[in-house]
Amino acid sequence: MEKAPPDHQKVLQELDRLLSEATDAASREEILRLRNSLNAPEMIEMARAARKSTSQRNSDPVLEFHDPLMPSIVTATGGVVATAICLYAVALALQEPTVVIARLPLNPWVVAVFAGAFSVAFTALSLTRAFSIRVDTSGMATRVSGGRWRKLYAGAMAWKDIRALRERPDKVLEVRAASGEVFEIPMRVVNYPILREHLENMVRLYGESP
Repeated sequence: MEKAPPDHQKVLQELDRLLSEATDAASREEILRLRNSLNAPEMIEMARAARKSTSQRNSDPVLEFHDPLMPSIVTATGGVVATAICLYAVALALQEPTVVIARLPLNPWVVAVFAGAFSVAFTALSLTRAFSIRVDTSGMATRVSGGRWRKLYAGAMAWKDIRALRERPDKVLEVRAASGEVFEIPMRVVNYPILREHLENMVRLYGESP
């Protein structure tokens, strides 16, 4: 019989304990039926496959590079300012239901709502990527979001297929694959020098010298 993975064995041991403590025949029968089903070769193989898949995911390092939709300094500053205004407006509203600014009466709660909405909007913008690159031990995958880089060629490529790199005058890096495909990456992505160095190492291993 195949040996079950450690986690699966623990479940079987727990069922054995419950079986020994069962006080009536019906309970023992249900526990035994469950144990036999979990101890079937198919279930053991599924448990082993799940454990192997989890182990691979945990051990496979992933790097991500991106070009934010808006500069981080803009979204960070806007988010901080909007949040500060929102909190101040709430504190003010608890004291005064209406305030007058430049002879214009304002409801602080309305100001707080709008400022809060802007704070959420700046947070959302900070998480929006116009272009993203995912790099792991097997290859890379690029993705375009929005219209800024819609003309660039994006997709997935295994490292064994990489052949050469070339930086274009329009600040785009070309990554040429063995199939002839040319993946395009904007050089304005965050931490571009690190990405470039990694790609150069992959070219030295699998492709042509840049």
